[in-house]
Amino acid sequence: MSPRELEFSAAAPARPPMDGILAAVARRQEQGFDAVWWADHLLHWFPTSIWVPDLVPQAATQASPHVWMDPFTLVAASAAAADRLRFGVGVTDLVRRHPAALAQTALTLDHVTKGRFILGVGTGEALNLSPLGMANAHPVARLEEGLEAMRLLFATPDEVDFDGAHITLRGVALGLRPFGAAPPPIWVAAHGPRGLRAAGRLGDGWLPLCREAGEYAAMWAAVQDASRAAGRAADAVTPGCYTRVVVAEDDATAERIALGSLLLRFIALTGSAEVFLRHGHEHPLGAGVVGLTSFVPTGLGRRESLGLAAAVPDAVVLDTLIAGSPATIAGRLAAIVDAGARHLQIVNMTPLADPSQAAVSERLLAEALTDLRRAAPNP
Repeated sequence: MSPRELEFSAAAPARPPMDGILAAVARRQEQGFDAVWWADHLLHWFPTSIWVPDLVPQAATQASPHVWMDPFTLVAASAAAADRLRFGVGVTDLVRRHPAALAQTALTLDHVTKGRFILGVGTGEALNLSPLGMANAHPVARLEEGLEAMRLLFATPDEVDFDGAHITLRGVALGLRPFGAAPPPIWVAAHGPRGLRAAGRLGDGWLPLCREAGEYAAMWAAVQDASRAAGRAADAVTPGCYTRVVVAEDDATAERIALGSLLLRFIALTGSAEVFLRHGHEHPLGAGVVGLTSFVPTGLGRRESLGLAAAVPDAVVLDTLIAGSPATIAGRLAAIVDAGARHLQIVNMTPLADPSQAAVSERLLAEALTDLRRAAPNP
Protein backbone atom coordinates (compact mmCIF):
# COMPACT_ATOMS: atom_id res chain seq x y z
CA MET A 1 0.00 0.00 0.00
CA SER A 2 1.30 3.44 -0.86
CA PRO A 3 1.72 5.64 2.23
CA ARG A 4 -0.65 8.11 0.59
CA GLU A 5 -3.61 5.74 0.52
CA LEU A 6 -6.29 5.30 3.15
CA GLU A 7 -7.96 1.90 3.48
CA PHE A 8 -11.22 0.88 5.10
CA SER A 9 -12.02 -2.58 6.35
CA ALA A 10 -14.97 -4.20 8.08
CA ALA A 11 -15.61 -7.12 10.39
CA ALA A 12 -16.92 -10.20 8.60
CA PRO A 13 -19.57 -12.49 10.13
CA ALA A 14 -18.39 -15.78 11.61
CA ARG A 15 -21.70 -17.52 12.29
CA PRO A 16 -23.78 -19.76 10.02
CA PRO A 17 -25.31 -19.90 7.52
CA MET A 18 -22.33 -20.07 5.21
CA ASP A 19 -24.28 -18.57 2.31
CA GLY A 20 -24.91 -15.50 4.47
CA ILE A 21 -21.21 -15.12 5.23
CA LEU A 22 -20.26 -15.31 1.56
CA ALA A 23 -22.99 -12.82 0.64
CA ALA A 24 -21.76 -10.41 3.32
CA VAL A 25 -18.19 -10.64 2.01
CA ALA A 26 -19.33 -9.95 -1.54
CA ARG A 27 -21.45 -7.03 -0.30
CA ARG A 28 -18.46 -5.45 1.46
CA GLN A 29 -16.54 -5.50 -1.80
CA GLU A 30 -19.46 -3.88 -3.60
CA GLN A 31 -19.58 -1.21 -0.88
CA GLY A 32 -15.98 -0.27 -1.58
CA PHE A 33 -14.21 -1.75 1.42
CA ASP A 34 -10.59 -2.77 0.96
CA ALA A 35 -10.53 -5.72 3.38
CA VAL A 36 -12.60 -7.82 5.74
CA TRP A 37 -11.34 -9.29 9.01
CA TRP A 38 -12.49 -12.22 11.11
CA ALA A 39 -12.00 -12.48 14.86
CA ASP A 40 -10.45 -15.69 16.16
CA HIS A 41 -12.61 -16.75 19.10
CA LEU A 42 -13.59 -20.02 20.67
CA LEU A 43 -15.80 -18.39 23.32
CA HIS A 44 -17.52 -15.02 23.37
CA TRP A 45 -17.32 -12.36 26.07
CA PHE A 46 -20.87 -13.06 27.22
CA PRO A 47 -21.81 -15.51 30.01
CA THR A 48 -24.26 -18.19 28.99
CA SER A 49 -26.33 -17.37 32.10
CA ILE A 50 -27.39 -13.99 30.69
CA TRP A 51 -28.00 -15.31 27.17
CA VAL A 52 -31.78 -15.46 27.56
CA PRO A 53 -34.47 -13.56 25.62
CA ASP A 54 -35.55 -11.44 28.58
CA LEU A 55 -32.04 -9.94 28.72
CA VAL A 56 -30.61 -10.40 25.23
CA PRO A 57 -32.90 -10.18 22.17
CA GLN A 58 -30.47 -12.23 20.07
CA ALA A 59 -31.00 -15.22 22.38
CA ALA A 60 -34.45 -15.75 20.85
CA THR A 61 -32.85 -16.93 17.59
CA GLN A 62 -29.33 -17.97 18.63
CA ALA A 63 -29.15 -20.64 21.32
CA SER A 64 -25.63 -19.87 22.56
CA PRO A 65 -23.40 -16.79 22.67
CA HIS A 66 -20.41 -18.98 21.81
CA VAL A 67 -21.06 -19.53 18.10
CA TRP A 68 -17.81 -19.00 16.19
CA MET A 69 -16.69 -20.62 12.98
CA ASP A 70 -12.97 -21.07 12.39
CA PRO A 71 -11.69 -17.84 10.77
CA PHE A 72 -8.94 -19.44 8.71
CA THR A 73 -11.43 -21.79 7.08
CA LEU A 74 -13.71 -18.82 6.39
CA VAL A 75 -10.88 -16.97 4.64
CA ALA A 76 -10.35 -19.93 2.33
CA ALA A 77 -14.08 -20.28 1.66
CA SER A 78 -14.48 -16.55 0.97
CA ALA A 79 -11.59 -16.14 -1.45
CA ALA A 80 -13.83 -16.81 -4.46
CA ALA A 81 -16.66 -14.59 -3.20
CA ALA A 82 -14.67 -11.39 -3.78
CA ASP A 83 -11.82 -10.96 -6.23
CA ARG A 84 -10.40 -7.70 -4.89
CA LEU A 85 -10.81 -7.73 -1.10
CA ARG A 86 -8.01 -8.66 1.23
CA PHE A 87 -8.83 -11.10 4.01
CA GLY A 88 -7.49 -10.78 7.53
CA VAL A 89 -7.64 -12.82 10.71
CA GLY A 90 -7.44 -10.28 13.46
CA VAL A 91 -6.17 -11.33 15.73
CA THR A 92 -5.07 -14.81 16.72
CA ASP A 93 -2.58 -15.83 19.39
CA LEU A 94 0.59 -17.90 19.39
CA VAL A 95 -0.47 -20.10 22.30
CA ARG A 96 -3.39 -22.05 20.83
CA ARG A 97 -1.74 -21.86 17.41
CA HIS A 98 1.93 -22.80 17.36
CA PRO A 99 4.01 -20.34 15.29
CA ALA A 100 5.24 -23.05 12.90
CA ALA A 101 1.75 -24.40 12.25
CA LEU A 102 0.42 -20.86 11.92
CA ALA A 103 3.16 -19.98 9.44
CA GLN A 104 2.11 -22.98 7.32
CA THR A 105 -1.54 -21.92 7.50
CA ALA A 106 -0.67 -18.35 6.55
CA LEU A 107 1.37 -19.47 3.55
CA THR A 108 -1.43 -21.80 2.47
CA LEU A 109 -3.99 -18.98 2.60
CA ASP A 110 -1.53 -16.75 0.77
CA HIS A 111 -1.87 -19.18 -2.14
CA VAL A 112 -5.63 -19.71 -1.74
CA THR A 113 -6.27 -15.94 -1.84
CA LYS A 114 -3.55 -15.23 -4.41
CA GLY A 115 -1.63 -12.96 -2.10
CA ARG A 116 -4.56 -11.28 -0.35
CA PHE A 117 -4.24 -12.76 3.15
CA ILE A 118 -3.23 -10.76 6.24
CA LEU A 119 -2.30 -12.51 9.47
CA GLY A 120 -3.05 -10.56 12.64
CA VAL A 121 -1.44 -11.72 15.89
CA GLY A 122 -1.56 -10.60 19.50
CA THR A 123 -0.89 -11.82 23.01
CA GLY A 124 -4.20 -13.65 23.34
CA GLU A 125 -7.27 -13.46 25.56
CA ALA A 126 -8.00 -15.40 28.71
CA LEU A 127 -11.39 -16.60 27.50
CA ASN A 128 -9.73 -18.43 24.57
CA LEU A 129 -6.95 -19.95 26.69
CA SER A 130 -7.86 -20.54 30.34
CA PRO A 131 -10.87 -22.82 29.62
CA LEU A 132 -8.51 -24.99 27.55
CA GLY A 133 -6.02 -25.29 30.38
CA MET A 134 -3.52 -23.10 28.54
CA ALA A 135 -1.42 -20.61 30.46
CA ASN A 136 0.06 -17.51 28.88
CA ALA A 137 2.80 -16.41 31.23
CA HIS A 138 5.02 -13.65 29.83
CA PRO A 139 2.60 -13.01 26.95
CA VAL A 140 4.58 -10.27 25.18
CA ALA A 141 7.83 -12.24 25.37
CA ARG A 142 6.03 -15.24 23.86
CA LEU A 143 4.59 -13.01 21.13
CA GLU A 144 8.04 -11.66 20.28
CA GLU A 145 9.52 -15.13 20.08
CA GLY A 146 6.64 -16.36 17.97
CA LEU A 147 7.08 -13.51 15.52
CA GLU A 148 10.81 -14.16 15.30
CA ALA A 149 10.22 -17.87 14.69
CA MET A 150 7.68 -17.19 11.96
CA ARG A 151 9.98 -14.69 10.25
CA LEU A 152 12.72 -17.30 10.31
CA LEU A 153 10.45 -19.92 8.71
CA PHE A 154 9.19 -17.47 6.09
CA ALA A 155 12.76 -16.55 5.12
CA THR A 156 13.99 -19.96 3.95
CA PRO A 157 12.76 -23.38 2.80
CA ASP A 158 15.66 -24.97 4.68
CA GLU A 159 15.56 -26.54 8.13
CA VAL A 160 15.87 -24.02 10.95
CA ASP A 161 16.47 -24.10 14.69
CA PHE A 162 15.16 -21.56 17.16
CA ASP A 163 15.89 -21.39 20.86
CA GLY A 164 13.61 -19.25 22.98
CA ALA A 165 12.38 -19.27 26.53
CA HIS A 166 8.88 -20.16 25.30
CA ILE A 167 9.27 -21.50 21.76
CA THR A 168 11.76 -24.04 20.42
CA LEU A 169 12.25 -25.24 16.86
CA ARG A 170 14.53 -28.13 15.89
CA GLY A 171 15.05 -28.86 12.23
CA VAL A 172 11.71 -27.34 11.21
CA ALA A 173 11.29 -26.55 7.52
CA LEU A 174 8.54 -24.92 5.50
CA GLY A 175 9.33 -25.77 1.92
CA LEU A 176 6.09 -24.06 0.91
CA ARG A 177 7.03 -20.65 -0.46
CA PRO A 178 4.86 -17.51 -0.73
CA PHE A 179 2.46 -16.97 -3.60
CA GLY A 180 4.30 -13.82 -4.63
CA ALA A 181 7.59 -12.14 -3.91
CA ALA A 182 6.94 -11.69 -0.19
CA PRO A 183 5.32 -13.79 2.53
CA PRO A 184 1.88 -12.84 3.85
CA PRO A 185 2.04 -9.71 6.00
CA ILE A 186 1.89 -10.05 9.77
CA TRP A 187 0.02 -7.32 11.64
CA VAL A 188 0.60 -6.98 15.36
CA ALA A 189 -2.02 -5.90 17.88
CA ALA A 190 -0.08 -4.00 20.54
CA HIS A 191 -0.62 -1.16 23.01
CA GLY A 192 2.03 -1.32 25.74
CA PRO A 193 5.66 -0.19 25.36
CA ARG A 194 7.18 -3.63 24.76
CA GLY A 195 4.42 -4.70 22.39
CA LEU A 196 4.75 -1.48 20.40
CA ARG A 197 8.48 -2.11 20.06
CA ALA A 198 7.75 -5.61 18.79
CA ALA A 199 5.29 -4.24 16.24
CA GLY A 200 7.88 -1.77 14.97
CA ARG A 201 10.67 -4.32 14.83
CA LEU A 202 8.82 -7.39 13.54
CA GLY A 203 5.43 -6.38 12.15
CA ASP A 204 4.31 -5.50 8.63
CA GLY A 205 1.29 -3.76 10.11
CA TRP A 206 0.12 -2.51 13.48
CA LEU A 207 -3.53 -2.93 14.57
CA PRO A 208 -4.34 -1.42 17.98
CA LEU A 209 -7.79 -0.93 19.48
CA CYS A 210 -8.06 2.84 19.76
CA ARG A 211 -10.64 5.64 19.67
CA GLU A 212 -8.60 8.72 20.64
CA ALA A 213 -6.29 10.52 18.24
CA GLY A 214 -3.83 11.66 20.91
CA GLU A 215 -3.39 8.16 22.28
CA TYR A 216 -2.98 6.80 18.77
CA ALA A 217 -0.33 9.37 17.87
CA ALA A 218 1.76 8.52 20.94
CA MET A 219 1.62 4.78 20.26
CA TRP A 220 2.37 5.21 16.57
CA ALA A 221 5.44 7.30 17.40
CA ALA A 222 6.72 4.42 19.56
CA VAL A 223 6.17 1.93 16.73
CA GLN A 224 8.02 4.18 14.30
CA ASP A 225 10.91 4.68 16.74
CA ALA A 226 11.30 0.92 17.09
CA SER A 227 11.12 0.42 13.33
CA ARG A 228 13.83 3.00 12.73
CA ALA A 229 16.01 1.53 15.48
CA ALA A 230 15.77 -1.85 13.73
CA GLY A 231 17.01 -0.26 10.50
CA ARG A 232 13.76 -0.81 8.63
CA ALA A 233 12.36 1.31 5.82
CA ALA A 234 10.16 4.27 6.75
CA ASP A 235 7.06 2.55 5.34
CA ALA A 236 7.83 -0.94 6.66
CA VAL A 237 4.86 -0.94 9.04
CA THR A 238 1.32 -0.07 7.93
CA PRO A 239 -0.43 1.87 10.72
CA GLY A 240 -3.89 0.41 11.25
CA CYS A 241 -6.59 1.06 13.82
CA TYR A 242 -9.43 -1.13 15.09
CA THR A 243 -12.35 0.99 16.25
CA ARG A 244 -15.82 0.04 17.50
CA VAL A 245 -18.70 2.39 16.70
CA VAL A 246 -22.34 2.83 17.62
CA VAL A 247 -24.06 5.07 15.12
CA ALA A 248 -27.45 6.81 15.11
CA GLU A 249 -29.05 9.94 13.68
CA ASP A 250 -27.69 12.04 16.57
CA ASP A 251 -25.13 11.70 19.34
CA ALA A 252 -27.66 11.42 22.16
CA THR A 253 -29.46 8.52 20.51
CA ALA A 254 -26.20 6.71 19.80
CA GLU A 255 -25.09 7.07 23.41
CA ARG A 256 -28.48 5.88 24.65
CA ILE A 257 -28.21 2.76 22.47
CA ALA A 258 -24.68 2.04 23.73
CA LEU A 259 -25.52 2.58 27.39
CA GLY A 260 -28.69 0.50 27.16
CA SER A 261 -26.80 -2.57 25.96
CA LEU A 262 -25.99 -5.29 28.48
CA LEU A 263 -23.63 -6.90 25.98
CA LEU A 264 -21.54 -3.77 25.52
CA ARG A 265 -21.02 -3.67 29.29
CA PHE A 266 -19.43 -7.12 29.14
CA ILE A 267 -17.19 -5.95 26.31
CA ALA A 268 -16.19 -3.01 28.52
CA LEU A 269 -15.04 -5.52 31.15
CA THR A 270 -12.24 -6.53 28.77
CA GLY A 271 -10.66 -3.11 29.27
CA SER A 272 -7.77 -2.34 31.59
CA ALA A 273 -7.86 -1.12 35.16
CA GLU A 274 -6.38 2.15 33.89
CA VAL A 275 -9.49 2.83 31.84
CA PHE A 276 -11.71 2.41 34.90
CA LEU A 277 -9.41 4.50 37.09
CA ARG A 278 -9.49 7.27 34.50
CA HIS A 279 -13.17 7.61 35.34
CA GLY A 280 -12.72 7.26 39.08
CA HIS A 281 -13.63 3.58 39.45
CA GLU A 282 -11.84 0.34 40.23
CA HIS A 283 -12.14 -2.46 37.70
CA PRO A 284 -14.91 -4.89 38.81
CA LEU A 285 -12.43 -7.75 38.37
CA GLY A 286 -9.93 -6.14 40.75
CA ALA A 287 -7.16 -3.60 40.90
CA GLY A 288 -4.49 -3.74 38.24
CA VAL A 289 -6.19 -6.22 35.93
CA VAL A 290 -6.38 -6.18 32.17
CA GLY A 291 -9.76 -7.61 31.27
CA LEU A 292 -8.57 -9.36 28.11
CA THR A 293 -6.12 -11.41 30.14
CA SER A 294 -8.38 -11.86 33.17
CA PHE A 295 -12.04 -12.10 32.20
CA VAL A 296 -13.46 -15.57 31.53
CA PRO A 297 -17.27 -15.58 31.15
CA THR A 298 -17.85 -19.32 31.45
CA GLY A 299 -19.20 -20.58 34.76
CA LEU A 300 -20.63 -17.25 35.84
CA GLY A 301 -24.18 -17.40 37.19
CA ARG A 302 -26.85 -14.89 36.27
CA ARG A 303 -26.65 -12.89 39.50
CA GLU A 304 -22.86 -12.66 39.43
CA SER A 305 -22.87 -11.76 35.74
CA LEU A 306 -25.43 -9.00 36.12
CA GLY A 307 -23.51 -7.68 39.11
CA LEU A 308 -20.34 -7.38 37.04
CA ALA A 309 -22.21 -5.62 34.23
CA ALA A 310 -23.86 -3.20 36.67
CA ALA A 311 -20.45 -2.31 38.09
CA VAL A 312 -19.28 -0.93 34.74
CA PRO A 313 -19.76 2.87 34.77
CA ASP A 314 -21.46 4.51 31.81
CA ALA A 315 -18.32 6.53 31.15
CA VAL A 316 -16.28 3.34 30.72
CA VAL A 317 -18.80 1.90 28.26
CA LEU A 318 -18.49 5.04 26.16
CA ASP A 319 -14.70 4.87 26.51
CA THR A 320 -14.62 1.59 24.57
CA LEU A 321 -16.14 2.92 21.35
CA ILE A 322 -17.18 5.96 19.35
CA ALA A 323 -20.89 6.64 19.75
CA GLY A 324 -22.46 9.36 17.67
CA SER A 325 -23.97 10.63 14.48
CA PRO A 326 -22.30 10.01 11.11
CA ALA A 327 -20.68 13.44 11.33
CA THR A 328 -19.32 12.74 14.81
CA ILE A 329 -17.92 9.37 13.81
CA ALA A 330 -16.36 10.78 10.64
CA GLY A 331 -14.76 13.59 12.62
CA ARG A 332 -13.33 11.31 15.30
CA LEU A 333 -11.96 8.87 12.72
CA ALA A 334 -10.51 11.70 10.64
CA ALA A 335 -8.54 12.81 13.71
CA ILE A 336 -7.09 9.29 14.04
CA VAL A 337 -6.15 9.35 10.36
CA ASP A 338 -4.52 12.73 10.93
CA ALA A 339 -2.55 11.08 13.76
CA GLY A 340 -1.13 8.57 11.28
CA ALA A 341 -3.60 5.73 10.67
CA ARG A 342 -3.79 4.44 7.11
CA HIS A 343 -6.01 1.38 7.58
CA LEU A 344 -9.22 1.68 9.59
CA GLN A 345 -11.04 -1.45 10.68
CA ILE A 346 -14.44 -0.10 11.68
CA VAL A 347 -16.66 -2.49 13.60
CA ASN A 348 -20.33 -1.53 13.75
CA MET A 349 -21.49 -2.54 17.24
CA THR A 350 -24.94 -1.01 16.82
CA PRO A 351 -26.70 -4.26 15.80
CA LEU A 352 -25.15 -6.03 18.79
CA ALA A 353 -26.36 -3.29 21.11
CA ASP A 354 -29.82 -3.04 19.52
CA PRO A 355 -30.70 -5.51 16.74
CA SER A 356 -33.62 -3.34 15.63
CA GLN A 357 -31.11 -0.71 14.49
CA ALA A 358 -29.09 -3.01 12.23
CA ALA A 359 -30.32 -1.74 8.86
CA VAL A 360 -30.39 1.95 9.70
CA SER A 361 -26.95 1.76 11.30
CA GLU A 362 -25.45 0.31 8.11
CA ARG A 363 -26.87 3.22 6.14
CA LEU A 364 -25.63 5.79 8.65
CA LEU A 365 -22.18 4.22 8.85
CA ALA A 366 -21.94 4.37 5.06
CA GLU A 367 -22.67 8.10 5.34
CA ALA A 368 -19.89 8.48 7.91
CA LEU A 369 -17.37 6.69 5.72
CA THR A 370 -18.32 8.79 2.71
CA ASP A 371 -17.74 11.93 4.77
CA LEU A 372 -14.46 10.54 6.05
CA ARG A 373 -13.16 9.75 2.57
CA ARG A 374 -13.85 13.33 1.57
CA ALA A 375 -12.30 14.86 4.69
CA ALA A 376 -9.35 12.57 5.32
CA PRO A 377 -6.01 14.35 5.01
CA ASN A 378 -3.69 13.28 2.20
CA PRO A 379 -0.23 13.15 3.73
